[in-house]
Amino acid sequence: MNKKKDKEEGNLYDKIFKENVDATIDSFIRKILKINIKQAEEIVLKLQRTKEREADFLKIITNDKGEKFILHIEYQVANDPEMVHRMIDYWNLLVRKYDLRVEQYVIFLGGEKPTMKVRVDYPNMKFFYGLIDFKELDARIFLKSTIPEEMILAILGNFRNETPSKIVHEVISQIEQSEPQTLEKQKILQQLLVLGRLRKLELNIQEIMDSISQYIKIEEDVLYLKGIEKGIEKGSEDTSESKSRQFVISLLTGTDFSVEKIANLASVSIEFVEKIKAEM
Repeated sequence: MNKKKDKEEGNLYDKIFKENVDATIDSFIRKILKINIKQAEEIVLKLQRTKEREADFLKIITNDKGEKFILHIEYQVANDPEMVHRMIDYWNLLVRKYDLRVEQYVIFLGGEKPTMKVRVDYPNMKFFYGLIDFKELDARIFLKSTIPEEMILAILGNFRNETPSKIVHEVISQIEQSEPQTLEKQKILQQLLVLGRLRKLELNIQEIMDSISQYIKIEEDVLYLKGIEKGIEKGSEDTSESKSRQFVISLLTGTDFSVEKIANLASVSIEFVEKIKAEM
């Protein structure tokens, strides 16, 4: 896969994770960062580089002890050698504007080992941020949740001695028993498929498709995923189109991306995406 495609899939991965964490952010912060939020105030801040970059999560927090500080979180899907300098830039802007303590974390979502520098230690300046490798977090932290958006984050965690299929089936079972209506469940389950694909997990895909067939009645999905399981090469035109179609459907139902962005991510024409959208 070329660098452009890696970046696009990484952005998709980051997007779905951010959507689901945003839906359950208080729970995420309490369970992972061990911060109990009593009050939170939104901050809008953009980092000016070659283009504007918005922080992934940025709020003034008052915790249960009455302490007031700024909490800044970035989601990262690949190692960035400039990460520590980006975090320093944010820290500098925030301290100058608000004159508050700033706690910063990078949540690493990639499949590789995070190798980013997390601190600088100069004679006249010391700085560090917290780095959390998501795949080291216990998947069962998220499986214990009653919120579907939080449940599916288990697929990104550490399965310990359990198989990926077992974890995924537990997630599916809990989602099936949850409150959201069928359409909402379809979106969440499509996100689960996309996260599994981008995470490159060794899942028993066919079993998963059988489990969620009542929510996702798409023949192309089954054919596509069977093809992966049997090791079918990408070469044939029919298989390639089926894969593209399945991926487009996953993006249409699992994200709020524009038609143009979906076409770009799936490497297909805008007309192809619009046709599938009309059929749906």
